[in-house]
Amino acid sequence: MDIEEIIPMQESILSDPLVEKKRFNTLMLAGIALQILLYPFLVAVLLLAVTDFGWRIFLSRIIIWAVLGGMFLFARKGEMQNLLLWPEEHYKLSFYLKWIFFLYMLVLVVGAIARIPFWLGFHENNAMVIKIVQVTRKNPVLLVFIATTAGITEEFLFRGYTMSRLALLIKNKHAVVITSALLFALVHLGYKTYTELIFAFGIGIVLGYHYQKYRSLTTVIIVHFLIDVIALSFGKAH
Repeated sequence: MDIEEIIPMQESILSDPLVEKKRFNTLMLAGIALQILLYPFLVAVLLLAVTDFGWRIFLSRIIIWAVLGGMFLFARKGEMQNLLLWPEEHYKLSFYLKWIFFLYMLVLVVGAIARIPFWLGFHENNAMVIKIVQVTRKNPVLLVFIATTAGITEEFLFRGYTMSRLALLIKNKHAVVITSALLFALVHLGYKTYTELIFAFGIGIVLGYHYQKYRSLTTVIIVHFLIDVIALSFGKAH
């Protein structure tokens, strides 16, 4: 086959809407995988020589911000679209106050459920969580920085970025929330406790359904911030 015959064939394939859709879906799947894998990779590479635990925690939060920045560039330059596909909805103050309170109450229920393995006798080593609490209690600024970082970056990535992409890939709205919650729990494997995994999954479900229905990233960011700042201030673990 001559090159003159190959080129029109390639152009025809590339202009096929089905092919374009598959390429776009593959690109979005790559983005979801990238934001999951990029953080542990960068931590392993950049913090290899950092032995002080406090500095490791601080620098790891900086890396999370860098991951968010990287995903913003990936969305704009790779996907050719905004990081957030769902426009932010704006509500009256009463809406935010009501839902922040209600969602946090649901989080308390999730926390109780997450403790069930402990009550059943499955005691685990939550040394990582205890070390974080010990460090942050000595440094309130670091505590607020950790909670702020988690609230903003994780909600932008797992609710804002991931859920809006999954909604284009998966037609079942419940599967979108559950999948995003599973991915959110996956990034908490570093805590090495069943309690944290169950708790993270539960948070993903609660905040995921709220964001899916109301499109208010502001609400879930505030709730997530409160979850972390209160947990680090008053408890050894969630």
